Amino acid sequence: MSFLSKLTAIVRPLVSDQTTGWGLREYLNYKIKPLGMITTLQIDTAGQKGSLEINLKGETQPVRITLNRYELTAEGDKHFLEIKDIQTSREWMTVVAVELAKSGKLKFEVPEMAKTLLKAVA
Repeated sequence: MSFLSKLTAIVRPLVSDQTTGWGLREYLNYKIKPLGMITTLQIDTAGQKGSLEINLKGETQPVRITLNRYELTAEGDKHFLEIKDIQTSREWMTVVAVELAKSGKLKFEVPEMAKTLLKAVA
């Protein structure tokens, strides 16, 4: 575990889900800039769920995405966030996303620090 991750684990109990959501939103907006922008993001680390609203380029209305359940896992030195149950405000997107979740294709590598922030403190 890196020094920054150790520090994050110590500070995590003092950080609200709202603050975590803000930081994650900023990080994701940087990563998805060519696709659009996330305007809201809420995280419930204890329930391992969240929701977001995204303005996608070419769309006239924002898309709402609800993560009803996610899991954090580790494989060796790598950390992953896997979406297990998902809904969107577009029926066709929900159908595609559910199929991707069932096949395990909604699994994304995340930095160790992000994993630490998304993990609920017992």
